[in-house]
Amino acid sequence: MLRVLLAIASLTVLLLGTSASDAKRFPEILAAPDGPWPEGGSFAVHLCSKGDAWDACGDKDVTPAQRQGIERTLRQMPRITGVHYQSKSEALALLKASFRSASVLRESDMSESFSGRLLRWSDAPAFDSVVKALPGISVTYVWPAPFWEDKADVDITLCDAVGEREPCEGRGQITADEKAAIEAFLRRTKGVKLIYFSDRAHGLRVIKQFNALWSQVIERHPEEKKDDTEPGPLENYFESYHVKLDDPKLAPSFVDAVKHLPGVARVE
Repeated sequence: MLRVLLAIASLTVLLLGTSASDAKRFPEILAAPDGPWPEGGSFAVHLCSKGDAWDACGDKDVTPAQRQGIERTLRQMPRITGVHYQSKSEALALLKASFRSASVLRESDMSESFSGRLLRWSDAPAFDSVVKALPGISVTYVWPAPFWEDKADVDITLCDAVGEREPCEGRGQITADEKAAIEAFLRRTKGVKLIYFSDRAHGLRVIKQFNALWSQVIERHPEEKKDDTEPGPLENYFESYHVKLDDPKLAPSFVDAVKHLPGVARVE
């Protein structure tokens, strides 16, 4: 609590101690743009593992020859970059580092995979069709690049009324004073180039755009309920700030400075 009060106090002093002429030197809070959407996307190709649930594997592990063939095909495909192989042990370590509940999992529960980037999203349907037909592959995932990928270096999600995210539990929605303090901090932090504010309506529009792009590749099963893939009501979305830095390498230190501010749910 003391740290929170000190953060608010320091930001208030900073705000009051700045003249109107000085304030003009700081970046303004801009409305979130509606586009354009970044070009490209990402993929993850999971290899067969004995006992997995995918029919394509026939309860068999990928063979060394199949693994080599998959990697060779991926690396030879045009407009594909950053192909990376992940072993079962690496997948398990990553999962355990992110989720406490993953402690019950074993290496045998994991699958090997290849991941990478598509330079053009228009290539996604052809990529998905070719790769998922290769022997030794259990399942392939392809998704568009995130909307903010080429527009911001840091994304700041704010607390909402539900308070489901850990820093916001039991405290309710961000207050106007907390939001003003965050904006004051963002505007006066050295190295900040642009600041965008995304309201709930903008978040909903982004999800709709993402689903429209994704539907170009993903074929919905006839028995799947349409409501399961449709965007939820407006209150399900968060307000957020998106910050472009003069140097993207400053992002880690910037995240550390912002994540403890009152009203902040998540920074990434």
